[in-house]
Amino acid sequence: MTDRILADKRILMFSPAFFGYEDMITGKMREMGAEVDFFDERSVTSSFSRAMLHVRPSFFRSHTHSYYDEILAKIRKNDYDYILFVKCDMADEKVLKLFRQTFPHAKMILLLWDSMRMIFGIEKKFSFFDRLLSFDRFDCEAHPELIFRPNFYMDDCLNIQEKEIYDWSFCGTIHSDRLNVINQIRSISMRRGYRYDLYPYLQSRLIYHFYKRTRKEFRNTQANDFCYEKTTFADSMKTMAQSRAVVDIEHPNQSGLTTRTLLTLAMGKKLITTNEDTRNYEFYDPAQICIIDRENVEIPEDFLKEPGKKPSKEFYDKYSLRRWILDVLGEDE
Repeated sequence: MTDRILADKRILMFSPAFFGYEDMITGKMREMGAEVDFFDERSVTSSFSRAMLHVRPSFFRSHTHSYYDEILAKIRKNDYDYILFVKCDMADEKVLKLFRQTFPHAKMILLLWDSMRMIFGIEKKFSFFDRLLSFDRFDCEAHPELIFRPNFYMDDCLNIQEKEIYDWSFCGTIHSDRLNVINQIRSISMRRGYRYDLYPYLQSRLIYHFYKRTRKEFRNTQANDFCYEKTTFADSMKTMAQSRAVVDIEHPNQSGLTTRTLLTLAMGKKLITTNEDTRNYEFYDPAQICIIDRENVEIPEDFLKEPGKKPSKEFYDKYSLRRWILDVLGEDE
């Protein structure tokens, strides 16, 4: 039976582009019957611009206002039930006020996919929204107005059948201390004979050469040690399916669970993670999840000897993309 629980709903969604997750979310919304209009939340998308956004977000204010004015000109006649902003690091108070005035009957929702400390001035925007959610448990404890909602897994990951050929794999952007953590795991792997697959992504060779000059962990690397094209979701899922364990290294300034964490567990794979807070979730199992110290990585020798196992039905129900969408929108079954 087709799930059409959102058949009478129209949704406007703004989100940064992030490895195609935005397409999966809107695709699922449409599968559930909703009519969805999607736009990138960011008015600029280059690597340099995103870096500048963390340093001086006001630099792009005029450009951002023009960007959202053009969007409003296209959609102002539409009647939305929900307006969903994910992260909302570029839409400022002026933009949000304009959307409030243009769509007075829509429920405006803010979903934080980063910890608040990584989104400049986000608390000032709370008053424009009817519903506030975050994937970060600590932010929700500090700000009771935030509803705690962890991330999700995608249904597609459950249908991938591959022979395990790697003991572990990692696919992700090389930021913060990720390379240092990966190098420690590689050192352990060489001693123990672990087989592994790496897709260490950098946005450009220019960024690599900057890191080479400024960060000691890059000193003995070569440009060809890194990947400069984003991998597809399908390819990353295939590699995960071929791995006994998946490595997850969250940003040091975050504590919320990454989507990779939930995908890994949903696929029945073991998880090697730097996220200490993982032990506070109901699905934590030390036989399935190895929490490592990012400064001094240790992996028990018997951790990778046994294959992973599938989680409970309750896990699949709670962390499905369908359930996530309903929880974000505040929709009941």
